[in-house]
Amino acid sequence: MRKKRTYIILLIILVAYFLVLYLFIGKDNLKKESFSTTIMVGDNTVWALSGKRWLNITKQSSIDSLNWQKFTVFVDNENLGRNYVWHDDKWYIFDKNKNAVVKTGKFLAYQANYKINVLNYEEENITDLTYVNKVLEENNLSSPFTASSKTTLDIDNDNIKEDFYIISNAFADEFVPDTLFSIVFMVKNDKIYYIYKDISTNDLDYKECKPYFNYFLDIDDDKTYEMILSCGRYSIKEEINMLYSYTKDGFKIIISNQ
Repeated sequence: MRKKRTYIILLIILVAYFLVLYLFIGKDNLKKESFSTTIMVGDNTVWALSGKRWLNITKQSSIDSLNWQKFTVFVDNENLGRNYVWHDDKWYIFDKNKNAVVKTGKFLAYQANYKINVLNYEEENITDLTYVNKVLEENNLSSPFTASSKTTLDIDNDNIKEDFYIISNAFADEFVPDTLFSIVFMVKNDKIYYIYKDISTNDLDYKECKPYFNYFLDIDDDKTYEMILSCGRYSIKEEINMLYSYTKDGFKIIISNQ
């Protein structure tokens, strides 16, 4: 009887210990130990890979725990190497001696136990409207645009470059469209693959979102690049960041900060 009572007391103590550990350390921090990859995008997005599942890290204590850790940092596709980071109203960059590194542009940083390849790309004006007109016709839309660009790169490493298009009439100043649209699509082997499509009636409530390519990177080291597509909104709202993967069937979203 005494032996049984001892086991019960030990069990109660053990349960209490883990409960206190959970409350003081926090659920997010307990999971942090199993993170294999952490990615920061801009000032408001932190994604972490736990096992095979991507998580949005939004708890302030978890974000604070990344302060003064070393990350591989990119700004506007320029690799700044391993640097310390620190977050307040935004992510700040510091060198190995903890001196401030002043860089402005599209911020990306990662921690991983492997090298994440980041693909360089350039945007250009659209001169051939063949596929743009097809997309407009399919969706019963028309120009003018406030954003239109084309990016050409080899996303799947098959030595054939794909064309990526952005068309949008968001944030129009000189005209008032009845329908708001932002569309991102890829053309491969004369086939159109939609990536992002937002079409809505313009009720003048400032809900539009203008997309732009943020980064193309191989997050899982499988030689096929993933895409971080971002969408800028009015200044009172944070931008939307979305991580997409590509397969032969098209694009699917892995995680978003929304």
